[in-house]
Amino acid sequence: MAKDEELIYKHVEEINEAIYSMDSHFIKLHQNLISDELSPKQIIVLDFINKNGLVTIGQIASYMNITSSAVGQLVSKLEEQHYVSRSINPENRREILVSLNTSGIKYFEREEEIKRLIISRYYSKLELSEIVQLKEVVQKLNQIVLKEGIIHEINDKGEI
Repeated sequence: MAKDEELIYKHVEEINEAIYSMDSHFIKLHQNLISDELSPKQIIVLDFINKNGLVTIGQIASYMNITSSAVGQLVSKLEEQHYVSRSINPENRREILVSLNTSGIKYFEREEEIKRLIISRYYSKLELSEIVQLKEVVQKLNQIVLKEGIIHEINDKGEI
């Protein structure tokens, strides 16, 4: 079994190196095509809103595992630049609803253009059957990771 584990380790290392190389290339391409200067946390907020539509500050805080106050600060900066807009929930006046605004909508339109460019430039060179197989393998691995999770394997001292 030890030989199989070493072989698996070697293959996974090669997969990780290839993914890192591709991601580095895609990030450089993305940086050249998108001039928005957003922090990683601001991008997470925008992605969450884009995927979920009208959301509350509390939902964003829960998703990001940060305080509502911290989300409020992120949203304020995004609102100043017209990426998001805030409104009071008519059903619960104590809740603030957040949605994409003009800059946020334009940001995701550019994101879509970049995705299509990457697909046409790179993924289109694979056979459809290879793309389907890749998707199935990645989804299967994702399900394993989500089901197993690494949190169960880390003790209180942060050791595995």
